[in-house]
Amino acid sequence: MAIVRILTALPANTMNAQLPGMLTTICNMLRARAQSARGATRDTLVRILKFLGPTYFGFLVKELKASLSRGAHKHILSYTIYVLLKEIISEVGVGDLDYTLDLLVEILIQDVFGQVGEDKDSEEWITRMHEARVHHGPDCFEMLASVTSLDNVRSMLAPLRDILRETETPKRTRVVDNVLRRITIGINHNKAYDTKAVLIFCHGVINQYLAMSTKSAKDTKKVQEQADQLKRLRFASSEDAITVHVRRTDVAPKRDYLQANAHRFVQFGLDIVCFGLRRERFDTRDAGVLGMLDPFIDLAGNGLFSRYDAIITLCCKIWTIIVRLPLPSVPEGIPVVIKRLFAIFRQSSSTDSDMIQNCFKLLASLLRSKHAEKMMADYAPEELDIPDKSGNAAKTKKGAKGKKTVAISADCMKNSLINEEQLRDLIDFIRPDIEETERQGTAFNLIRAILTRRMIVDSLYKLLDTIRELMITAQDAGMRELCRLTWFQFLMDYPLGERRLTNAMSFIVQNASSYVYESGRISALEIMGVIIDRFADEILLPNAAEPFFLGLVLIIAKDESSQCREMAAHLLPVLIARFDQPRLNRVWILLDQWSAGIVKSTEPVPDLEPKQAAEAVVQRAKMRELGRAALQCYGIIIEPLGDKFTRRVPALLEAIDSALTVSLKSWKQAEMQLNRGANGQDAGDLESIAASLHSGSDPHHAALTYWEAAYLALGAYGRLVKAMPQRALGDAGQSRIWLLAMRHLTHPHAWVRLAAARLFGAYVAMGDPSWMLEAEQQASFTALGESAAEWEVPEYRGPPKHVLFSVDMLKQVAQALVVQLNSRYVSSDLGNQVVKNLYFIARCFLTTAPRPEDAAEDVVEDTAEDDAGDAADASQSDSGSDSEDDEAADTDSGGTEQCLSWLINRVGGLARTELIRGRGSTEKRVYCFRWYAAIISLVPPALLTRPAYIMPIISPLYRTTEDSQLPANPVTLPNGTVKTPEEQLNEIKSLANEVLRLLQDRIGVTAFSAILVKLQKHVSDVRGQRRERRKQLAVIDPELHSKKKLRKHENTRRKRQERIMEHASKRVRIVVRRSYGKDSSAS
Repeated sequence: MAIVRILTALPANTMNAQLPGMLTTICNMLRARAQSARGATRDTLVRILKFLGPTYFGFLVKELKASLSRGAHKHILSYTIYVLLKEIISEVGVGDLDYTLDLLVEILIQDVFGQVGEDKDSEEWITRMHEARVHHGPDCFEMLASVTSLDNVRSMLAPLRDILRETETPKRTRVVDNVLRRITIGINHNKAYDTKAVLIFCHGVINQYLAMSTKSAKDTKKVQEQADQLKRLRFASSEDAITVHVRRTDVAPKRDYLQANAHRFVQFGLDIVCFGLRRERFDTRDAGVLGMLDPFIDLAGNGLFSRYDAIITLCCKIWTIIVRLPLPSVPEGIPVVIKRLFAIFRQSSSTDSDMIQNCFKLLASLLRSKHAEKMMADYAPEELDIPDKSGNAAKTKKGAKGKKTVAISADCMKNSLINEEQLRDLIDFIRPDIEETERQGTAFNLIRAILTRRMIVDSLYKLLDTIRELMITAQDAGMRELCRLTWFQFLMDYPLGERRLTNAMSFIVQNASSYVYESGRISALEIMGVIIDRFADEILLPNAAEPFFLGLVLIIAKDESSQCREMAAHLLPVLIARFDQPRLNRVWILLDQWSAGIVKSTEPVPDLEPKQAAEAVVQRAKMRELGRAALQCYGIIIEPLGDKFTRRVPALLEAIDSALTVSLKSWKQAEMQLNRGANGQDAGDLESIAASLHSGSDPHHAALTYWEAAYLALGAYGRLVKAMPQRALGDAGQSRIWLLAMRHLTHPHAWVRLAAARLFGAYVAMGDPSWMLEAEQQASFTALGESAAEWEVPEYRGPPKHVLFSVDMLKQVAQALVVQLNSRYVSSDLGNQVVKNLYFIARCFLTTAPRPEDAAEDVVEDTAEDDAGDAADASQSDSGSDSEDDEAADTDSGGTEQCLSWLINRVGGLARTELIRGRGSTEKRVYCFRWYAAIISLVPPALLTRPAYIMPIISPLYRTTEDSQLPANPVTLPNGTVKTPEEQLNEIKSLANEVLRLLQDRIGVTAFSAILVKLQKHVSDVRGQRRERRKQLAVIDPELHSKKKLRKHENTRRKRQERIMEHASKRVRIVVRRSYGKDSSAS
């Protein structure tokens, strides 16, 4: 390489005299036997060629051919040419190698089709030479085509034509096809790609060989003459058989196979045109380009008459694209092409081939094109008198949305591009494809193209009935989507009789509500949503309004699938919003009748015979279902109707009051029986039973019979409060509903608790803490007698906005919220809502808290921090909820100025209970500590430092940071993430430390340190006292002391066994079995 650089720096005469010899020497070095030597030589040639440029490429190729001309050297020659082309192809311009193209093509032809190629393809060819084991001839053709000017491409095709003239063996023609395909790729990636030159070249190639590819070889004159000449060579008689010709002059001519292989060049030209059209290499906005594309209409049309499937397939692809262009020859060719396509369909026995699928695509494009639209401008359909599935013929005609029917003659296909017989044959031909996954896309595309032109034939209606059924029953989601699009297009574009349209709507409703599989019901709901959105009122309301409404209500009330219920709940308000007043009135009548069923279902069953009693029980269950459906419908349609719903508010309030009253009564009556020990259950068991229930399930306990009615009633009232907040706080009749909702905060079912908590959150969001002072002055409850039942609520005579803002009511609500947090089934949504509600209650209580500078020193015993006190709180909290007597005593014992400290103690007691008896559980403390963080930011620092406020907060926080007990089980979050016990413990400790830092910043480092030291000292003292009591107990009551020690040791053994089992389940055990009775040497 250094010598080459020196030579290029010398005068031209000297360089021209010395450089060729050196290059020849380097080329001769490729004869070396060592692979490494040949590789190094090729690398040197590549560097020299890159330095000298493509002008020396021809000289190198010539010298390489002269040096490597025999035997295995020819393999080295072809491989070296490939390496040189590959390395310099990116630096070569178009036409730079044209001067040596003939020599390159000659070498490559020998490499692919000569003895070199035969050696590589031979199975007996065994060599260790790397160059002889690789095929790079087609790659070289592709690279040459990408840098060769289009005028010289025929030089690459001429040797291929000569080869095809000599043979038609499949092995040789497959290689030619591969080379032509690679040349096509190279031309399409040519750097100087010129649209006009490419079109002229392709037109010349296709036009030259297309005629030969469309005629049969037996019909040509030349072949006939060859056959006659062969006949003359036969012996005519026995005398001729013994005649000896020493020298024969009439030898049979060599056969020409070019006509049999001409279609390969046609395919070559069509491939280039098809690629340019698909990749938009042709600027179809240029009038000149369109003028040059117009002749391809005839060429591609003639190609459809070819004997070869590949030619027909490419012509279909070209026509599919070119029919969209504004070419003058397209309208004249469309009828001819359609006729030829149907001829191809009749000749084919199946639709599996690629050719038939492309024919379908072409026919669909023809029908969708603007040319076809103009040609069928005078065509207008009318509905045929065809019996539907029920056997009834449609008698009346009614257009779909935005369409008008036109009365025409009986021959409705007269002005269509496809006649009636062709359409019937086509439908029968594509019918099997609609259920084949690989071919259904093309089939549905063609069907939708037929529907676009609104062609009508009896078999089309039958095909659409099949598609309607597949829209529900198909297992594949993509197929159901195609069926929905196709059938909805049929509904929109075709004239349908009133009976046929009604049957179609009934079909949708029936399958949406009762089809056995969820996928089919979802598909029916999706098409229902499209119909509701797209149909005009004059079509939708008379034919589908009532069936759709009843079907959606049925789905909302009874469907097992949550996705189906959500879809129906989304569609119902959209449908109701389109109802006119008469239909709305009918809806109100139905909802009133259904909502009354909840109260009727509570009526006792009279003494009847067993069969009649069972029927009465079933009837009452149906009443409850209808009542729940009415409440759910009310909740769904409040917001979309807006002002239209104002007149229905009293009826809704009555239904909500009845549902909540019935729920409270049945629940409290059942609890009273449980408290008497009737069934040996407690409230915790009710929560367990309720946790296993889902929407629409039949509860097996009287306390939970109306849980769903209560949940839906609270949800409906919450939506009413959101839509009309002025009605919620301004109507005197709603005070009772707020009191009933407050009582449902401790319902056994978690859904009801969450709905009641959210409703209280909406209530306090509309209020203000200052209302509590007003409520204390204006509160007016009617006292209940001693004989009043537990489910009865007092009557409130004040303003509705103050009904829950009195101190007593807020303390009752706070107590119920603490009970909610103490549940085993508290969810993240419920816990966060409880934290928000308790925060607002704390804000209200803060308005009555004493001023720090005026108030007397709190009388708060440090025994609040005593573990004995903790144990008492724990035992109290474990009971599930405090009794009403304890609640009342708690309320009366302290004045209003102690409400906030009372609430902090209640939440602190819950946190301490989980610390002591929760076995490492952290769920409740998470919400308690979040509430602490909010309270620390709310309460003034001077008030917060008082023992009554600070000690219940800091005690569980400090003890959590010192806790080392792991939770018993991992926790699965709603998003599917699993938290290990270690992660739970680290998270609660991190939260506790964060709240402690917030408390320290709030009250100051000095005050915080003093309180923390006092707490630590108190904990140490209490632990010392406990140790002393245990020692005294061993002397005073040895038997009790021994029982406690045994219980402690039993707990230790149980925990150790649990850890052993946990580790054993994680270990991988490998069992090695030894076989006895066999010879060890045999192994």
